[in-house]
Amino acid sequence: MMKLSKLPGSLRRDGCVRSTGPAVTFLMALVMGSAMLGGCVSRAVVDVEEGAADTETGSSGLTGGAVGSMPLQTKPTPAQASRLAAAREAAAKEDYEAALRVFRELLQENPTLADAYTGMGTVLERRGELTLAEPAYARATALDPSDFTAASGHGRVLEALGRVKDAILAYQRALMIRPRDLESNLALSRLMSLTEQSDSAVVFAERAVKIDPQSGPAHLQLARALTKAGRTADSIREYEAACELVEPPAEVMFALVNAYATEKRYREASNAAEALTRAAPSAPAFERLGWAYFRLGEFANSDTAYRKAIELDPAYWPALNGVGVNALNGWLQAGKPDDDAQRHQARTMLQRSLRANPDQPKVAALLMKYQL
Repeated sequence: MMKLSKLPGSLRRDGCVRSTGPAVTFLMALVMGSAMLGGCVSRAVVDVEEGAADTETGSSGLTGGAVGSMPLQTKPTPAQASRLAAAREAAAKEDYEAALRVFRELLQENPTLADAYTGMGTVLERRGELTLAEPAYARATALDPSDFTAASGHGRVLEALGRVKDAILAYQRALMIRPRDLESNLALSRLMSLTEQSDSAVVFAERAVKIDPQSGPAHLQLARALTKAGRTADSIREYEAACELVEPPAEVMFALVNAYATEKRYREASNAAEALTRAAPSAPAFERLGWAYFRLGEFANSDTAYRKAIELDPAYWPALNGVGVNALNGWLQAGKPDDDAQRHQARTMLQRSLRANPDQPKVAALLMKYQL
């Protein structure tokens, strides 16, 4: 058991509340408005605090209280469980105010009721009030480290708030409770990629695929993790699997085209890009098709695809570059005649591209090198 000297700063050595601190005040205000908790913490409550002290950092410093001399429990009584069920039912019907009212009432009676904090965090998360949901989830996990709903919810909120390292810790706690949870494994893979832990990102994504082989998001995340780890060849089969499972598949198909291109599998890249233009026609899709044909040396098909992209978006500069470079190559192969339509076409398209995106030193260099 932790020594009293290591108890949170809000407890005196005699076990009484001394001060709340900013994080504690914030959460207490959320739960009880302007009401203040007084009295001393019973020995039973101190034990709860000691057991949870190292499981949560940051905004989880709220200490328990007591009503009279009776110890408070983190688990609900039968009567409290009935009220918790009613609050959850209200939340399911999106009657969030009613749900929060019940959760607050329960916490006024018993500030260490972990399920009420979890319920409050869930409702606040659904309402988009993430900065309020976070300390509620944090308090729930501190009081009940076995609460998967609180741990995973805490991870989601921390991730959404951009607190990546804290979110990783929260999801790790969630997986200690439920190792085969699909979403937590996927979340950890995403976050590991963000923190440049590419090998770990692959491991968690592989676990997700094993948990649910029919999950399109799992195959897609594994493909992304493999790509980030430099294993593009391995990522292709995962992108291909994701294409069959994710709707709509446009984003996945874009990634697949680029993966084929990285591996110099240009015919497959053109086939995938052509399928993409049929499934989700757009300027970027036709530009990718034009690029793939260019790599295959099929310049007429390349020019046609690039021009279709420009029809869809006249300012789409990658496609303007494509038409310009095709025209420039045609002019060079013709021996660089002085007055040539292809030279004029190259100059016009590359200049349009620079107007659309001036930050293209290579395009500016082409114009200067060939005096277009």
